[in-house]
Amino acid sequence: MTIVWAGVLMLALLWPSHVLSPLDGVPLDGRLEALIVGLAVPVLIWLHPKFLARPLVRVAIAALLVIKIADAAVLTQQGLCGKFSQQTPGPYATEVLTIPIDEPRGVLRSWDLRADMGADAPACTAIVDRPYSEASAFPAWFVNITDFATGGMRAFTFDVGGYARVDERGLFVVEVDRGMTITGTIDAQPVSSTDGRPMLAALEAGTHRLDLHAMVTGEAWRFVPTWNGRDAFDAVALTAREPSGVDRAAGVFRTVELLTIVLLAVGWIASLVVEYRDSPAVVFWCVVSAVILAEVGASPRFGRFAVLLLAAAVLVPVADAHRHVKGAMMLVGIPWLAMVAWPAVAHVGHFTAYSNDDWLAYQVAGYRIFMHGYWLEGGSKVFDYQPLYRWISGALHVVFGDSSVGELYWDAVCLLLGAAVTFMLVDRVAGFRWGVGAAVATLATFWLGTIWYFPGRGLSEVAAAGWGFIASLILLKHRPVRPAFAALAAVFAVLMFYTRLNHLLFALFLIALITPFSVRSAATYVATFFCGVALFAVRTWWYTGHFSIVYGTSLKNNDTGLRLSTLFDASVWSRVWHGMRALVWMNEPPSPDVRAVLVAAGLLLSIGALLHVPKLHRLPLSVAIVAVGACVSTLFAHTHNYPGRMSIHLVPFAVAMSATAGARLLGR
Repeated sequence: MTIVWAGVLMLALLWPSHVLSPLDGVPLDGRLEALIVGLAVPVLIWLHPKFLARPLVRVAIAALLVIKIADAAVLTQQGLCGKFSQQTPGPYATEVLTIPIDEPRGVLRSWDLRADMGADAPACTAIVDRPYSEASAFPAWFVNITDFATGGMRAFTFDVGGYARVDERGLFVVEVDRGMTITGTIDAQPVSSTDGRPMLAALEAGTHRLDLHAMVTGEAWRFVPTWNGRDAFDAVALTAREPSGVDRAAGVFRTVELLTIVLLAVGWIASLVVEYRDSPAVVFWCVVSAVILAEVGASPRFGRFAVLLLAAAVLVPVADAHRHVKGAMMLVGIPWLAMVAWPAVAHVGHFTAYSNDDWLAYQVAGYRIFMHGYWLEGGSKVFDYQPLYRWISGALHVVFGDSSVGELYWDAVCLLLGAAVTFMLVDRVAGFRWGVGAAVATLATFWLGTIWYFPGRGLSEVAAAGWGFIASLILLKHRPVRPAFAALAAVFAVLMFYTRLNHLLFALFLIALITPFSVRSAATYVATFFCGVALFAVRTWWYTGHFSIVYGTSLKNNDTGLRLSTLFDASVWSRVWHGMRALVWMNEPPSPDVRAVLVAAGLLLSIGALLHVPKLHRLPLSVAIVAVGACVSTLFAHTHNYPGRMSIHLVPFAVAMSATAGARLLGR
């Protein structure tokens, strides 16, 4: 039941409230809610789920959900109704990297569930809930679509409407920038602004109708409403529709919601501290290292090297009761997430301008799926770009809004899951401290090597590896592996395959983690996995008439050409050898790289273990099989773009093998 209550809690936290507050639900476009709801709570669910089993906690969670639902049902949406459209009236249509975009009414949508996100004719494309001090703060993620089509020439209309209830006479001002020209009315009073001059209106006490129209060009945008010199969103009751009498209770809803969330968060952290009362050094290290890594990680010069500070975690005394994967993640995971997440906090509530490559393709496909309802098609009938990540990117935008910070959090957690896999593999044969050291080595390999620039980049490789790491953790945790858990692991292996198709063969090698080996569990895993693969082929057949898992995919660009008929073709093996070296050394063109030494050593040790080389044959066979299996796809497919992208899933297993060999060599 704990997982059910975790789901109920996330639903309650994410439910969009009609009152504005620092923790008002999706979109998580405020720094506090992005960090707490978007990152801290999911991590607490993983590290300390027992808190959710307490009856009082469950009552509070249920109460929060009921209050949020009541809030949305009876209160008028606070904030103003914003609507972006193209400046030229009429339909808008374009194609971005094979992904078609059609807006028959010319509206340009934002990632905001509180607005009419999926409506044919939305009255609002976003709720204006805070000042926009610069262009990237506007709910204008869609510029990634329009910039691609126009070469960066921007010309939009931005309509803002709603009501302002003020308690005294005063001056309402909207500060703008040179790229915005505003006309409109407040009640019957005409207002306007040109050349970056502020829009001014004297208002009497009462409720006033706002109807503003802005012509937006270039990149110099600003929309900052104030009331008597104060932030209007704090000083005035702004609503998207005419307020009713019940809206005077909005403050009560706001206070109750905030108080409930804060009490849950504080209680949860306190419970976690109590859980580790026999290991006070763990708590101390967790807090101090997180603060230090957050600070050092933000340094443009030394940020990446901050990960090396995690090595000190192996020296922290840990009670026997806490020498498990969650204890290791307290030592390593929380500081890691602080190091990655804190420097990105400034990007919360700001859209990112993507480069014109795979990054943009996944984002635009996500837009087509979530905005226009192409849930099965996925943005295109064939997957020239990898399939599942387009759904993932869209879902993350639903949660975090126009900002792409959610993708950074997602990728950071996926890499941390890889470190957890390394820990579990090494801990079983070499002990807790070796496991912690191996987890740190995995994160250091990610962060110091070429993989460092992938987190938050909006590509599929990290997410695909993350699904594979979850599958591995399920198989490692539940030993002996019952068929039910084998099936669950296979489901995540299917998600890995959907996210990155070249992991088809790697998914089968994860069977080696079923130890002690069970034919029934292995058969269940294989059957479940191939059911998922077959469903993918059925979807391709539905749209193209081809029952295939490769039809229309990027294999045509990345095929090495290896077939039975080309086994003796030197050019084919030259491509395979190139791809294999790029995989192991994590760079392109491939060449030895000290940052990948643990990966290269781990793979060589794995090959030696499989070949029963003296002394090496005592290394864990299951790890060796998976490490070698992580390389098999290179026989058939390789890409020369994005160095290190094809190595992510290999790193934890190769590092685990290197650490295990090191422990054996040094006698633990």
